[in-house]
Amino acid sequence: MQRCPSCRVTVAGHKSCCPLCGGQLTGTPEPDTEVFPALEKPRFTGNFILRVLALIAVAVSAVCVLVNIALGMHVLWSLFVAVGAACVWAAAAVGIAYRRDIMQNLGWQAVLIPLLSVLWDVWTGWRGWSVDFVLPCVCMVAVAGMLLCAGLFKMPLHLFAGPFISTCVLGLAPLVLIACGLVDILLPSLLCAGMAIVSLAALLLFQWQTLKAELQRRFHL
Repeated sequence: MQRCPSCRVTVAGHKSCCPLCGGQLTGTPEPDTEVFPALEKPRFTGNFILRVLALIAVAVSAVCVLVNIALGMHVLWSLFVAVGAACVWAAAAVGIAYRRDIMQNLGWQAVLIPLLSVLWDVWTGWRGWSVDFVLPCVCMVAVAGMLLCAGLFKMPLHLFAGPFISTCVLGLAPLVLIACGLVDILLPSLLCAGMAIVSLAALLLFQWQTLKAELQRRFHL
């Protein structure tokens, strides 16, 4: 049996160091007395999948660049393919990073996708589709998705209050854009703002204590 001189405890199994203090153990290991079963490592980890996706994105971009050069460089369509592949990889990276927390996943996607869309819109010559359609539609889908998941999995509000409140606040952004005159098609923005206002009002009226606790935790009030 192994023993830690510092903690003065015996340690079952075969450990390389003390699980309490990390110090050196004395004595003879006894694998037969191992308390915890050995866990098999997953075959495909999140980092491995991200690397595979990055390799696919690089390969597709490289092939498109070569084809673009072979057919003539009059239109640099391969550059759009490469940037699009990078955007898809970024969205996939967020999805994989928060794959075990669907609420955080939806919240970050609600920020990332409109941001990338605005950058695309600016890069390709501003036409306003990113703020007319993408921003309000993504926010509405994120809010509806959070409510649906909360109902299906019977999740208490305090477990997803942070991303839900943040997404609702982001859903008010179309009102600011309308006031600034940047929105041409009003209906999606108005629907998004209406959903955000109703959701925040429901939180204030029925879940004020949870909302207050979340604000105190976030801003250290």
